[in-house]
Amino acid sequence: MLAFLVRRSAHSFLVVSGSFALIYSLAATIGDPLAEIRLSNPPNLEYLLLAASRELRLDQSIPERFLAWYWDVLRSLFSGKFSLGEGLNGRPVTEGLLTAVSPTFFLVTFSILLTLLIGSSLGVLAAVSHRSAKEAFLNLLAFLGYVAPVFWIGHLFKQFAVIRLNDVVASTLTWSTVFAYFIGSIIFIFFGILLYLNLYSLSQSSLRKKLLFGLLVALGLMAPAQLLLNEISSFWQLAIFAFATAGVFSICWALIARGFPKRFNFGFQMGGYWVVSLYLQKLILLFPEYTRRDEISGRPFPSFAIESVWYSEPGYWILQLDRIMHVLLPAFAISLTTVAIYYQVTKSAALDALESDYVKMARAKGLNELEVLVRHVFRSCYLSLSNTFVPNYLYLFNGIVIIELVFGWQGIGIYLMDSIFNYDLNRLMGGVFVLGVFTFFMMLASDLISNRLDPRIAEFR
Repeated sequence: MLAFLVRRSAHSFLVVSGSFALIYSLAATIGDPLAEIRLSNPPNLEYLLLAASRELRLDQSIPERFLAWYWDVLRSLFSGKFSLGEGLNGRPVTEGLLTAVSPTFFLVTFSILLTLLIGSSLGVLAAVSHRSAKEAFLNLLAFLGYVAPVFWIGHLFKQFAVIRLNDVVASTLTWSTVFAYFIGSIIFIFFGILLYLNLYSLSQSSLRKKLLFGLLVALGLMAPAQLLLNEISSFWQLAIFAFATAGVFSICWALIARGFPKRFNFGFQMGGYWVVSLYLQKLILLFPEYTRRDEISGRPFPSFAIESVWYSEPGYWILQLDRIMHVLLPAFAISLTTVAIYYQVTKSAALDALESDYVKMARAKGLNELEVLVRHVFRSCYLSLSNTFVPNYLYLFNGIVIIELVFGWQGIGIYLMDSIFNYDLNRLMGGVFVLGVFTFFMMLASDLISNRLDPRIAEFR
């Protein structure tokens, strides 16, 4: 494993470094970084041009300038004082870069998770309904989403979906609290049943009894969660509470179900399910309070900017809900254009799994079709999805500037575009360096995940 990591790291480093050199060479030949000084026509023009040329190393060749810039960045990285140089305005590149990176990464991560959820679910549904009208309809929807321009989908969402949703919320604001409690409870119960089906589908009891037991477990856990949820003030408190409670429950369940071989696995997975369900429930329960704030004015679905302008301190969870509400619309626009990839990959993997011997054996043992899908078919799709997750995740960064322009996000796409228009090479390469380093680690993570899910892959490397 160590030799594999060293080999892949060296290969990825060479690929990323070559990409930096190519982008630097192309960007250095476009425009004139001294144009603003020449247009100002000061009395000491020649002196200013000479000083700026030496400061920007314009008296050197492009390869020499790139090697000097790259060496300075790597040296600052290993010395612990990371720096990407200074822009044409004289300020450090990292000063504005850090504020532009986080919104884009949040948007792209939310979009890819949403795409993965929608695409994998529809792919399994299409595989189950193979050669039927339902599959043909899903194929048509996936195709239309794939060929539709993302900016066109974004404008359609802004013009129709957002306005109508806000009108509905404004007219039913008095029922929003009841609706929030209902939806939050349904989500919590859904995750409880999903956990039980995932871990206990091999038992011989009927599906109705399994669903009933999962429902009782979820309702039993929801009671203490409702009492303590209002007291949780941060995500880490919520995570610690979820995993601690899941650990206690798994120990108690292990004492009841003696000899159960997956006690730790049960507690860990239960904690993960519970973190997600508690997080969603916490945000949903805050939705009525969020909608009634003066800054929102009963219209909680925004179509522009990264977050709302606050007149008073909103609090941690209100801020989390506000950011999610702002990211929903652009994330859906991105997801609809890329969901066809995960749809097709999942459908192909699910069709192979449905014809496999172990699925036939599971059916012969008496497992219900829902249990077969949750326990066997979904798991067989993990490897195919993991192989396409990282490339598609990185691919979303290519067209992110269009989404940021349509929805008014001041992210890395707008940052790079402004750097190109202003001929600021250091700012441009600063953004490229951050994306390149992220690509480097994602490529390593993709290989490690593939080896973990299918150890046979490591034998051919």
